[in-house]
Amino acid sequence: MHRARVLTMPVVAVATLLLINGSAATSQANSNAGPPPGPARPPADGGSFPMPRLVTSGGSGTSGGDGSTPSTQSLAVAAATGAGVVVTLGTGDKGIPDRVLAAYQKAAQRTARERPGCQLAWPLLAGIGKVESGHGAGRSISADGTITPSIVGLPLDGNDGRALILDTDGGNWDGDTFFDRAVGPMQFIPSTWQGSGRDGNDDGQRNPNNIDDAALATAGYLCAYNRNLTDPTQLRAAVFAYNPSDDYVRAVLAWTTGYSDSGVIALPTSATAGTPAPGSGPIPVPTITVTSQPQAPGTPMPTPSTACPVITVESATLTATPTNLDDGVPGYEALDIAGVLTATTATPVAAPVTAAVNATLSDSHGWMITSVHTVVTADAPGAVTPRQLARFDGTTIGEAGADGALTVTLTPESDAAGCAAAPPTTFDVGGLSPADFAGWTTTPARLHARLADYAQLGQVEPATADALGALIPASVTGPGALTPFLDRLGSATPAQVNDEARARLTSIAQRLNNQQTQNTPSPAPTATPAPTATPVPTATPAPTPSSTPTPAPAPAPASTTPTAAPAPTPASAATSAGAAGAAPTASPAPTPAPAQTQTTPAASATSATSPPA
Repeated sequence: MHRARVLTMPVVAVATLLLINGSAATSQANSNAGPPPGPARPPADGGSFPMPRLVTSGGSGTSGGDGSTPSTQSLAVAAATGAGVVVTLGTGDKGIPDRVLAAYQKAAQRTARERPGCQLAWPLLAGIGKVESGHGAGRSISADGTITPSIVGLPLDGNDGRALILDTDGGNWDGDTFFDRAVGPMQFIPSTWQGSGRDGNDDGQRNPNNIDDAALATAGYLCAYNRNLTDPTQLRAAVFAYNPSDDYVRAVLAWTTGYSDSGVIALPTSATAGTPAPGSGPIPVPTITVTSQPQAPGTPMPTPSTACPVITVESATLTATPTNLDDGVPGYEALDIAGVLTATTATPVAAPVTAAVNATLSDSHGWMITSVHTVVTADAPGAVTPRQLARFDGTTIGEAGADGALTVTLTPESDAAGCAAAPPTTFDVGGLSPADFAGWTTTPARLHARLADYAQLGQVEPATADALGALIPASVTGPGALTPFLDRLGSATPAQVNDEARARLTSIAQRLNNQQTQNTPSPAPTATPAPTATPVPTATPAPTPSSTPTPAPAPAPASTTPTAAPAPTPASAATSAGAAGAAPTASPAPTPAPAQTQTTPAASATSATSPPA
């Protein structure tokens, strides 16, 4: 999503930038001028983006969040030319709803006819769609490509690193008459959509909630200024223009390369996704406890210097909050971790200090459930205002089905090159039930995908994976449908299935086995061959950013088909249905993960402070 992320800037300056970016968004689509320099603004809060598994040319894997993460330039070269970094997607990460995939491909084909010099390939649109909203995760998609309920981001109210953008569309698209919000699967903010919106399905309307319209508008935005996206430098600049954040660019290009290297699986589009179960009541509010774990004796602390500040997580301020992002989807879509983050330097510095927080969530066995990389502004020592440090994907938490306390590990590090990371801060979160999260209710398709992931990771022996896969029915017609699968899994030896895979697969299968009926067919993985090359950018005036990795659903738009099409500017988002920003930017997803988000009260072990929205 086009994340509106700004450090601290006077309101007048922000308004001026909006005017500049608004006019640029209107004119750049037909500009014959050469590419202008890209915006050079450091990212602010809200930079939490889902990352796939990365494999360097030497073959060593990285999670995308540590110091060995490839540079955006190396990812741009790989995305544009197919050389360099290899991104290997697991089966579970290859899935794209078939209707959404068709929209990406159709937009790329149309752009090839209208702007042959741009050479945009559909995996770039898929990379942006993945980071912005998880390809519209949790929503239903109509035959004409309209996604419901609308994906609406947080208000661009100038808080927590988000840009300040007062309402420009009268709440027509985002349902907010005070501030603008990012809208739709590609997370445009209304002011950008007004100049960049397109009619991709030829129905005479420009609707940011329609995947055909949004994908074609994104293609036009990326190809502005006569960019040639097979040039890595121009590719980077195009993505940076969509959302001015290096972490956003890295995530988009990693997914782009992954789809190009590994291909995709077209998933059957759900006609009922996002529809609450009949009679489903409000999500229960758990009692959350946060208990810090002692640091290992003798753990050295880095020495602060002017170039390398020491980043510290104030453990007494930590809170964990299950978050409901979409009333149309049963269960919490996220678990938000908030707390005070401070930066200590040898001498006072005037500029804000940004830090990367690498966060992992593990179960009581120590098995990792998910991880996320977030860019946060660190405050001076003595600060009391908590910031969002991580947003974990609720679908992944629910699917894992882990019982007992969950363990969170936060490892902050300075944004400056060559600085040592601070010791990790580890704490336990109690009082959560996986059944309260979105991924608890599952499908045979998800069981197939998880089995394939464990097989790829070597945690299930290939022949055993084949035998188990043959026992997963296409649909669940009543209790006991998964009994043969559970019996075969239970009889497997530790050499055939390791403990982690056995526990997670058993949890998913038991839930399916207890369902009365389940009619979602398991997709037949039809791999779509990946194209050879992927887009490349050129610098572009940066759209006004907005932040939040995961777009939160907002008030229903006043109308779904406006007459005039007051539209948005892409914004940015976070983990499970996330949003980002360019004049798409306003974080899922990675997928991640992702209209103020509804957060339940969070209790801290010491002094529960309420986390930022």
